[in-house]
Amino acid sequence: MRVAVVGGGIIGLCAAHYLERRGAEVVLLERGEVGGGCSKGNGGWVCPSISRPLPAPGLTLTSLRWMLRSDSPLYIKPSAMPGLMGWLWAFRRHCNAGSYGAGVAALAALNAATDRLYRGLADDGVEFEHAESGTILAYDDEGERGQAAELLARLGEERVGPVDMLDREALREAEPDLGGNLIGLRMRGDTHVRPESLCAGLAASLEARGAEIRTGVRVVGFTRVGRRVRAMVARNPGTGGADVGRAEEIGADVVVLAAGAETAALVATLGRRLPVQAGKGYSITVRNARVQLSQPLHVTPARIGFTPFRGAVRTIGTMEFSGINLRLDPRRVAILERAARRYLPGALDGSERVDWVGMRPVTPDGLPAIGWLPGLPNVCVATGHQMLGVTLAPSTGHALAQLVLDGRSELDLAPFDPARFT
Repeated sequence: MRVAVVGGGIIGLCAAHYLERRGAEVVLLERGEVGGGCSKGNGGWVCPSISRPLPAPGLTLTSLRWMLRSDSPLYIKPSAMPGLMGWLWAFRRHCNAGSYGAGVAALAALNAATDRLYRGLADDGVEFEHAESGTILAYDDEGERGQAAELLARLGEERVGPVDMLDREALREAEPDLGGNLIGLRMRGDTHVRPESLCAGLAASLEARGAEIRTGVRVVGFTRVGRRVRAMVARNPGTGGADVGRAEEIGADVVVLAAGAETAALVATLGRRLPVQAGKGYSITVRNARVQLSQPLHVTPARIGFTPFRGAVRTIGTMEFSGINLRLDPRRVAILERAARRYLPGALDGSERVDWVGMRPVTPDGLPAIGWLPGLPNVCVATGHQMLGVTLAPSTGHALAQLVLDGRSELDLAPFDPARFT
């Protein structure tokens, strides 16, 4: 079976990996460079313990206070509001205890094999930076920490791993450079990866095994001939080559659309609708940062996080809805700068700094869309993973490969069925 995977981020690469391992002939199409989109500058957390839908009880009131302030953790650009109203209304309808609880359970099931699958990638020869260091959530409010601890207890240690309660002294001992006089929770079962290295490792493994990876090409439409699909592609301007602007057909038995926030536009060319919006996140990566950090750290009062990599520290956070674009707003970067100076002095001081923005794909119910498009038996989608792309990528790719090649997945994909939006 020939499968065309559209999208060279972590989700598309994992789908291609498991499809190829199961014997499919894979061609991967990426409009930029492999791993160059939302996968490039994110935090790299592999965190089943905090895999939760974005719409949550009480979030609506909080969002109303934040959403039009450009210096808040959640910002909605006024000019984008008209195009977002329907999506925001659907999002609001899921900010309740019932939807949230069902979403937590669905994500926990999707995460059940996360640790095993990441170990399997390494066993398959995929080379990437990976650390089993745990994750710390830091709080300034005992009640908020207590609610998080109760949720983790309900999920059970078999799903999230051991959880430690850290008082102020224990948290200072774990992370001496952390300021703010905070308390914390430590999830010892979480890990983290360098997302750039994971994407590069998956791409190298695929090419070594004979898969075709084509970069600098954009899919402009699809045609169907019998049981096959043809993707119409054109080389992006600026990528070189004699075929710039000339459309080319690439045939496949199945197409997997895994293009992140831009998947909705591809789905529209097939006459279908998928309500995925771009929730832009920002990061600052500093090489040789003058700070000590031993594990990923989320500072809940500021809604930002920090990740240590080999020779670097990455500061991550904020959510911005401003449409499909990669404009870097310095006001959003300033939020990270202020929080870093307050809570982790030295995280911004080093030998080199890179500011980044990426478009996280977000659905109104906070769950990814994984499965067949309604009425199109040979077109799958895999998108909408919000801030959990790195965590959920192997399980998504594994389940999708089973669905495509076996007709069904061992995992119940009903909560993620794209048809729920029709």
